[in-house]
Amino acid sequence: MGEMRAVAPVLNLLREAGVSLVLSTTSPSGRDAAAILAGEGGAARLLPLDLGPLIGRALRACRPRAVVVVETEIWPSLITETAAAGVPLLLVNGRISDRALPGYRRLRRVVGPLLRRFTAIHAQSDADAERFRELGAGPHQVVSGGNLKYDLPETDPAAAVTTELRRVHADGWRPLVAGSTHPGEERVLALATVSLRQAGHLVGLVVAPRHLERLESAAADLDLGSGPPARWSELEEPREEGILSAFRSGRALLVDTYGVLGELYGAADAAFVGGTLVSVGGHNLLEPLNWGVPTMFGPHTENAREVRDTVLAMGLGVEVSDATELAEAVMRYWNEPEVAEAVARGARRLFAQNRGAAAKVMAELRRLGAIGKGS
Repeated sequence: MGEMRAVAPVLNLLREAGVSLVLSTTSPSGRDAAAILAGEGGAARLLPLDLGPLIGRALRACRPRAVVVVETEIWPSLITETAAAGVPLLLVNGRISDRALPGYRRLRRVVGPLLRRFTAIHAQSDADAERFRELGAGPHQVVSGGNLKYDLPETDPAAAVTTELRRVHADGWRPLVAGSTHPGEERVLALATVSLRQAGHLVGLVVAPRHLERLESAAADLDLGSGPPARWSELEEPREEGILSAFRSGRALLVDTYGVLGELYGAADAAFVGGTLVSVGGHNLLEPLNWGVPTMFGPHTENAREVRDTVLAMGLGVEVSDATELAEAVMRYWNEPEVAEAVARGARRLFAQNRGAAAKVMAELRRLGAIGKGS
């Protein structure tokens, strides 16, 4: 799912260029996202088991003009069979996390030859590019292509979901939207919400767990003392009355549907990005910032270390370690509107300075002959 969201800007450009897409993922949720992104004439499949005969059969069936691997999906048979077939092989949005680096170093004799089979590697940053070279990639094979997550589509304030949630502002409610949460984080969010309400803030908590199969446990942790949360899929359309009813009764809103989180961020007065208070490594800090929303996150951001450092340096968000710190951070933005306004300005500057990774991937694919020169 995460890689699909990251590569979406490239997929949008490829569809516009008339390229047929076959997207493979390693999870059912990723496949669901891929089915939408593949577009008319495209296909979404689970990646075959990484065995030479199976990969070879898939390549013969697809007859790809190029194979694009996202981030660090280093599958030996996929790489070997693609290279042997003479198909251009490109790694995009490449990164080597702090956590993964020691393991890759120990396997350098295996990883190095695999990396050298890539036609080109576009790393997210100079630091990631250097790590790929350290692990055995050729010095001229790797470039710093930038982070595709900065190429998020322009926000649409008139989007239906954004409009539905934003209407609670008229009654004084301030949505706190938490995305991609993991076990343990929902309880922290519930406690922070209680503290904010005790401080006099009309806060409406909206939580979208990373994995929908754990909705029941998330719901149990989101009881704010007034009953279980309302579920997004059970709200009657138009949803604004159901949302207001949940907030007024002291309940949270639990998002049990994929695909709406991005638009919910658009109506948030503050955001929290999950996978960061627990040892997961963090999810995309840029999704709420694309809307100019002040963003909170925990200390476990190994998967987004460069983005985290930039966000903190520019004052666009706050790292917190518990419910008390989360509530205090949110209150600062809500008690000092000029600080929140500075975040919105800074976020626009951040994206303006860092967009362009998708265009570099398209240029690479044209250079490799995978798409037409004029596409």
